[in-house]
Amino acid sequence: MSKYTKLARGICDVLLWGALTAASLLLNRLVKPFKRGFFCGDESLGYPFRESTIGTALVIGITLAVPTAVIIVVELFKQLPLPGGREKRETGCRLSHRLGQVYRQAGYYLFGLAMLTFATLLTKLCIGRLRPHFYAVCQPMLSDGTDCEAPQNVGRYIDGYVCSNANMTDFQYEQLNQSFPSGHASMMMYAMLYLAIYLQAALSTRISKLLKHLLQFLFVMFGWYVSLTRITDYWHHWSDVLAGIIFGVIFAWLTSVYVADLFAFKRCNRTGYSANTLMKKPQVSPKSSTKSQSNAAAAAAAAAAVVAANNGLQPALPAYTFGTLPYLPAHPAQAQYAQTYHNYGYVP
Repeated sequence: MSKYTKLARGICDVLLWGALTAASLLLNRLVKPFKRGFFCGDESLGYPFRESTIGTALVIGITLAVPTAVIIVVELFKQLPLPGGREKRETGCRLSHRLGQVYRQAGYYLFGLAMLTFATLLTKLCIGRLRPHFYAVCQPMLSDGTDCEAPQNVGRYIDGYVCSNANMTDFQYEQLNQSFPSGHASMMMYAMLYLAIYLQAALSTRISKLLKHLLQFLFVMFGWYVSLTRITDYWHHWSDVLAGIIFGVIFAWLTSVYVADLFAFKRCNRTGYSANTLMKKPQVSPKSSTKSQSNAAAAAAAAAAVVAANNGLQPALPAYTFGTLPYLPAHPAQAQYAQTYHNYGYVP
């Protein structure tokens, strides 16, 4: 593939990622979420308002920066196989190959993140589920001027209301009915789980095998912790967080297996081809090479003996032999039963 073809493919991939990201931004800005009603007295909507332990801006920064930085470090410093089975760790070893891998692996991750963001936003806008702190933030006022404290409204389903809280911010108003699924849980679980899968495929630790697994555990536990804070902060119901975690796990698996193809080397053929390594030739051991040569010589000797027997000739054999020789039948008609045997003694 020429460098111009690679450049064209790279530009096309960037444009596709940019289009998907722009679609998510337009979806969030232009589409209004479904306005869902509520039952007066619903206890699941009566939790107090609390500030987020980990805010939206911090989550976006973590999901963009941390996995990308880890991918860059691993791809620049990981060992690359060299011809003859040797390995080198130098940063400058095949620098163009390393930079290409950085671009591809980071691009695969960001493309999966863009797909997850679009799917999460679309689900939020279509479902329109109210958050657990709905009463505290909105303080809904019914169309007849009463509120849910009035005895006649207890247990009623209300679909026409306005928020009477003068201290409510625009952001809080926009987020009131975007509880399902949890965007924090989906993004953090996707980022941390994808990072754990990537480390399993790309990172090799010679100091300790458990070091890689410890890093994977810490990353996944951090995503789990962020997901749990959405429940303790009363920004999401437990089912919203569970759905967000499932979203993140599904997209991390799909991206790592079908987009990035991180485990392509597990399905490599005998030539040693791998999507993450260069082409390398198969190595033939001296023992297997000697054995194959011996078998080929025996087969050639057997064929020559059959031809000689058919022509009425008796091939000359040495008095003493140590090796593989064809068994010569006494009659040419029995040549089809010729076979090889191992003789380690006198041949009459």
